[in-house]
Amino acid sequence: MKAYWTEETQKTVTSVPELQAVIDEVKKLQEPTMLFLEHDDGRMLVLGLGYPESVLTFVEHDGRSFHSIGDTSRTGVLKFWCREQLDDFMAEMALPESIAVAAAELFVEQGSMPSNVTWEADW
Repeated sequence: MKAYWTEETQKTVTSVPELQAVIDEVKKLQEPTMLFLEHDDGRMLVLGLGYPESVLTFVEHDGRSFHSIGDTSRTGVLKFWCREQLDDFMAEMALPESIAVAAAELFVEQGSMPSNVTWEADW
């Protein structure tokens, strides 16, 4: 599976320890940044790193997409660098970063939508 956070930065991840090394590298940027994990079959998990909270997006191989659901009464936005531009993400999507990292580990191990997150379809 590919892991990337900029157009120029791409790593191969085949295990949880390799994923953790990539997460550590992204966190060293000291800027909240979206990490893209792309499975060979086209499924993708995107998670925010660098804040106490994270947001996640999951894309199926057929293009259907979903986003994480946290506290739906929250308003406002969280800002993460996403492919070299600062993007806004709805605060209602926010979950603790530790849950997002656990979801990424599940994705690396299973290649499917992580079951530890509540998801809402984008369409």
